[in-house]
Amino acid sequence: MSELPLNFRRAASQAIHVVAMPLSFFAFMLIYRPFNVTDTLQLGKLSFGVNLTLIACIIFGSMCIMRTIFYLVRRRIDSLTYFFWCIFEMVVTTFFVALYAWLMEHTVEPYFLVVSRACSWIFTVLIFPYVIVTLALFLAAERRYRNQPSEEQRMRFYDERRNLKLVVAAQSVLYIEAEENYVNVHYLDEDRTRNYLIRRSMKSIEELCATHGLLRCHRSFYVNPTHVKVLRKDREGAIVAELDTPQTLEIPVTKRYYDALSATL
Repeated sequence: MSELPLNFRRAASQAIHVVAMPLSFFAFMLIYRPFNVTDTLQLGKLSFGVNLTLIACIIFGSMCIMRTIFYLVRRRIDSLTYFFWCIFEMVVTTFFVALYAWLMEHTVEPYFLVVSRACSWIFTVLIFPYVIVTLALFLAAERRYRNQPSEEQRMRFYDERRNLKLVVAAQSVLYIEAEENYVNVHYLDEDRTRNYLIRRSMKSIEELCATHGLLRCHRSFYVNPTHVKVLRKDREGAIVAELDTPQTLEIPVTKRYYDALSATL
């Protein structure tokens, strides 16, 4: 079984499904009105538009439940399981929509007869947004794979005994900080900031940093200038580099290294 691309497991992907499916259903039914749906959705004393809106809300609620569960078990999902999960989502949605229609009709019509009718609506209409979203996510994953850094763009960190400790894309490194007899490498892993402590001196990684474009900004810091959002003075008048991380992150810059760093921005 092939592994599911990482972007399928992200919270943003689940949010896309939650929003796209009810909106697609609502728009398609409102514009094209297939299956004689205008008459069919005259449920209770409510108009077609009101019933269609409520059904779209039911689809939204069903997707919220299913995609929340998916996110919780995302690490167990592969590509084949994902296909069946999407089918299962439409089945669950069909049962909820059918239950609403059955309760609103106030007839003795069997519930599963209503399910069969709702199934034709849900599967026929929702298959298109499912395919479009899935293809878009696969294309995004393929583009990301092609843009992955080559070996020349990776930084390989060894400890003082020449044991390989960390391999990371140079573009992901935010900064490197000296901590006594160690260097602390701070880098981005997806949307999270992580760090790795390696027993090395700042002097020993000078060539590695120069090769991959990291600059000295302080006696205890190297910084990746591509992640520097702004250079400014703090309240005490010291110069700091503010990085483009999700959380506000600042590192010190001394006057000795300021000109070289500012020239790259």
